[in-house]
Amino acid sequence: MEDGEMRCPFFEEVVVAFCRAYPVKKMVPSDRIQANCVCTSETFEDCPLFREIMARLDSAKAAAEEAGSGPSAS
Repeated sequence: MEDGEMRCPFFEEVVVAFCRAYPVKKMVPSDRIQANCVCTSETFEDCPLFREIMARLDSAKAAAEEAGSGPSAS
């Protein structure tokens, strides 16, 4: 925005973060994320949602590999 331009006093730009795995995109302002947040630390693998998504991906990968190695049609 150029100097001197007016804008709504209630408009605010904020950098936000959200979990792509969570079904609802809840935007959290980056300055509100706590230092001990599991999402931003090396312990992210302890997150129950992360574990659930990884289990689903592993299951889907195994099913795809099984389907690909099944009997071929002649």
